[in-house]
Amino acid sequence: MRWNRRASGHSDSWRFGAIAALLCPILLCAQTAPPVVPNTPAAQAPVSTPVQPIPPAAPPQVMIDAAHGGTESGAILNPAILEKDVTLLIALRLRQELNSRGIRCQLVREADATLATDQRAAIVNAARPLLYLSIHATSQGNGMKIYSAMLPAGGDNHGPFVDWQGGQSASLERSRWAQQQLVAAIQKMGFPVRSLTAQLRPLNNVTVPALAVEIAPTTGQVSQLATTDYQQMIAAAVASSIAPAIPSLRMKGGGAP
Repeated sequence: MRWNRRASGHSDSWRFGAIAALLCPILLCAQTAPPVVPNTPAAQAPVSTPVQPIPPAAPPQVMIDAAHGGTESGAILNPAILEKDVTLLIALRLRQELNSRGIRCQLVREADATLATDQRAAIVNAARPLLYLSIHATSQGNGMKIYSAMLPAGGDNHGPFVDWQGGQSASLERSRWAQQQLVAAIQKMGFPVRSLTAQLRPLNNVTVPALAVEIAPTTGQVSQLATTDYQQMIAAAVASSIAPAIPSLRMKGGGAP
């Protein structure tokens, strides 16, 4: 029997056409179908971390007040030296000396600014330091004088409200204790120092232990007050006398804890 090639070719063409007819819809569907996206969980929103409050700064242990300033020059020690400039320089050096001994300090003024005595007292009373020091300078005398307040008689106090002129009354005993400690320590250094009381502002208006330190030359020459060496010596002597008194002032209840 002979193979009919024409019939075989016709049959093959029919088969190929039938297969193509079946495959075309499948291929078209594959091309037009949207891509399959994996079923992944949606990205989570970032969890907000609660803001931690900033802890308040620790109150100063010593508050240093350079007397005078701005339009109030203080004593004219000589034509080139004003008290307000000497007190500020000594206050800055004293802060550095106390900081080096681990004692936190704050200055009432750090520049040539005018501050009324009531403003100074209000700043100190708000800060509640363990000790307030008012720095003065004079051409009279020799060495240092350390003052505590002398309160006026008959303060007008009513219950919890204390008369402004007698604000120091609750702390006067601690002030005089600190005065004795400072004077004794400075005397041991061989530096001339005296202990006095006076009706000084703003000492009378301050509600924490408060002292005033008045500095005079030891040579009789006013120019000594403006020298770096003398200012540094004064600052070191005062800082060395204050440092041992700080723990006791805290125990006695002076200022902030």
